[in-house]
Amino acid sequence: MAISVNVSGVLLVWKMVQECMGGSIMRKRVIILTFIILCISLGGVIIGCSKISTNLQPEDMDKIKLEVVSKSELPEGISYAIKLKNGSSFLIKQNSVYISYPVRNGNSGYISNKAKVEAVGNKLDIRPGEEITLSAFIPNVFESNKVDQSRLQYEIKGYINEVKDSSHFEQSGGDLLR
Repeated sequence: MAISVNVSGVLLVWKMVQECMGGSIMRKRVIILTFIILCISLGGVIIGCSKISTNLQPEDMDKIKLEVVSKSELPEGISYAIKLKNGSSFLIKQNSVYISYPVRNGNSGYISNKAKVEAVGNKLDIRPGEEITLSAFIPNVFESNKVDQSRLQYEIKGYINEVKDSSHFEQSGGDLLR
């Protein structure tokens, strides 16, 4: 909409330039130069407005927090209620949250678990400052000597402000139970 208004404004100025062309050569040069400067300025404004970015910094990602608010041990597995808080100043769009237990790798190490559970109860858009509660259930299908059920890892994937490749983010890690 703004572009069509600006283009019609440029056309109006061009029409005025054509009407003024009846004067001296110096006057024609000043009018044409003014018209060229106007077009360049207008083009800069249009290009500048189309490249507005989110300016997302790593510190902003640290403001997106996950916290276990309750844990219920059942005969079939463990149920978790997880609070997702958007402490950033950006809109989180189409995010997915996954949880898993790390896999023991020898006596002292861990690797991430490819068997992840997606939390349910999510929203398409989470506004700045908004909190939502998600739930996830991890069934008792893991051998306790191979996974560490006392450490709950998370992964969140989504977009900031708009759904496009350049605004995609991922965050993972930590022990949500400590």
